Amino acid sequence: MNPLDTVEFFNLRCFQDKKGNLVPVEGNQDIPFQIKRSFYIYDVPSNTVRGFHAHKKTEQVLICINGKCKITCKDENDKVEFILDAPSKAVYVPNGIWGEEEYLTEGATLLIYCSTKFNKSDYIRDFDEFVKWRKKGV
Repeated sequence: MNPLDTVEFFNLRCFQDKKGNLVPVEGNQDIPFQIKRSFYIYDVPSNTVRGFHAHKKTEQVLICINGKCKITCKDENDKVEFILDAPSKAVYVPNGIWGEEEYLTEGATLLIYCSTKFNKSDYIRDFDEFVKWRKKGV
C-alpha cells in the first residue's frame, strides 16, 4: 500500500441556516483520533509555504477556516496535493507523512488538530533524514 493512500481529504459536518453555518469538530467522531492539541496559524503572507516536516507519531487534521491553502503531502517517492478553500473541508495527515502548507490568500488561517501533545523529538525537519527514517520502516 502506498503511504499516501492513508492521507484523506474529507468534508466535515456542516449545519446551515439563515443565521449562519456551524461546523462541529469532535475527536473520535469527526476526526479519527482523540484531540490532544490544537493550534492555528494566521497572518502569513500569501504564497508563503510553511511546514516542511513530518511527525513520527502525531496524526493531524488540517482545516483552513479562512481563505485558501494548498496542502502537499509526500512520502519518499510521490506527493499528493489538496486545496482547502472552505471551513468545512479537511485533510487527515497520518504520522510518517511529510507535510507542506502554502497560504494562497492573504488572511488565510489554518487550524490544526493533533493526536499528541507537542514533543520536539516527534518532528523530522530535514527531508533527507525523513527519507532515511521511512526506509527504516515506519
